[in-house]
Amino acid sequence: MVLFHVGTTDAFNALTFGGRAVGVAFIGAALVEVIAALAVCDYWGKRAVRYSGAAVLIGVGTVTVTDLMFLITQFEGRDYTLFLWLWIGLLLWAGWAFGVLARQRVWQGIPHPKSIALGVLVSGVVGAASLGYSQIYVPYATPVTVPFDVSFGAPTMSADGASLHLPAHVEFSNSSPVRIYIVGTLWTVTGYPVTFDPRGKGMDEWKRDLWEGNDTLRHVRSGPSRMLGAGEFVPGGGGPVEPGEAISVDSVVDVPLRTGLGRVRIWAKLAYIRADRGTLSTQDYKDRIQLTWNPESQKKEHLGDAPEWVADSGDEAYRHYSKIKHASEMLDLTHATDYVTAWWTIPKWHKGSSFTKDDTDPYLSVSITRDPEGEEQISAQGTDSYGLKKETAYTTSTVDELLKAARK
Repeated sequence: MVLFHVGTTDAFNALTFGGRAVGVAFIGAALVEVIAALAVCDYWGKRAVRYSGAAVLIGVGTVTVTDLMFLITQFEGRDYTLFLWLWIGLLLWAGWAFGVLARQRVWQGIPHPKSIALGVLVSGVVGAASLGYSQIYVPYATPVTVPFDVSFGAPTMSADGASLHLPAHVEFSNSSPVRIYIVGTLWTVTGYPVTFDPRGKGMDEWKRDLWEGNDTLRHVRSGPSRMLGAGEFVPGGGGPVEPGEAISVDSVVDVPLRTGLGRVRIWAKLAYIRADRGTLSTQDYKDRIQLTWNPESQKKEHLGDAPEWVADSGDEAYRHYSKIKHASEMLDLTHATDYVTAWWTIPKWHKGSSFTKDDTDPYLSVSITRDPEGEEQISAQGTDSYGLKKETAYTTSTVDELLKAARK
C-alpha cells in the first residue's frame, strides 16, 4: 500500500522529472509485490504454478530494495518520523523471509537463479541511482539566478519647494530554469543627517563602524536615520515566479529639504525558496498571518512579543507562515514537517537605536522552523535543502545630487 501510494503520488505530482520516474518505478514494484503475494498462496499450497517460488523470492527482494531506499532517504534527512519504525520492521521481516526461503531452498526450482538474483541486484542499484539523482543531485546541481537591483528615479521638486518627490525603483527577475516561491520582500528609504568633519575619524570609530557592518567614511559623520518610506514589493509573498519572469515596482517618497538630511538610502531584501525542493500553498501562506498588535482596536494595543531571535520585547511585528511540502511524497514520509516564516518587524526606539526617537527602521527576518510558531529554527544544512536564499540590494545618493537633478 505504501509503495502504491508513494508511486502514484510522485508519478503525477513530484516536482522533478527524476522524482516522477522513481514514482513510476515504485508503481511497478507495487505490482510485483501484489503478484508475489498471490504466488505465496500457491507456493505454500499445491504449487500448481511452476515459477511461484521465483515470484515469492523476487517479491521479497523487491521489498528489501525499496525498503532500503526509504531507510537511506530517512537517514540522509536526519529526521525522525513514525514511518522509521515501518522501514525497520519491513527490513526485519525481509531478513526473516529470506531465511525461510533459504531453508526451503526455493532457488532449486528456479531456472537461471543467478540471472534472477543479478536482475534484482541491478534493479536495486538502478533504483538507488535514480533516487539519488532525482532527490539530491538534480535540485542541487541546477543553479538559480535572480538578478536583484534598486535605484532612484528622476526626482522632482514639490510645488512649495519644501521637499523632493523621489521615485524608488526595485526590480528582480528569475533568470534560471527553476520556478521560485517568494517568501518575503521589503524595501525601505531612509534619510541621514550628515556633517563634514575636516579632522576626520580615528581608529576607534573605524573599528566600531566596520564591526557594526556599516560603511566608514573618514570625513563624514552620520546622525540617526529617519524613515521616509517602506513597504513590500511583492505583498504577502508566497507566490511563484516562473523562469524568465521579471517584476519591478516603483514607489515615490518625499524627502524634506529643511530638516538637515544630507543623504538618502534605498535598501531592499528578497527571500525565496526553490520550487524543485519544496512547495508553498500561495493562498495558505497569505491567509496565515499573525500580528503582535490588535488590528481591530483604535489604539492598536500590543498583544505579545515576537520570538527573541526576531525582535526585542515591545517591538511590533507581523508574519506570514505556512507548511512546506517536500519535493516528493517519499520525502514527505521520511522527513519531518517544516514551516517557512517571514517576520516584518517595526522596532521601537530605545537608547542606542540607529534611528531617531519616535521613528523606526523596519526589517525582514526569514527562517524555516520545525514548529508553526516560528521558534525552533532548523540547521543551516536543513535550510539549504529548500534552497532558501536572502538577497539584499541598496544604493545611496546625496541630497545635493538629487537637488541638482531636480533643477535640470
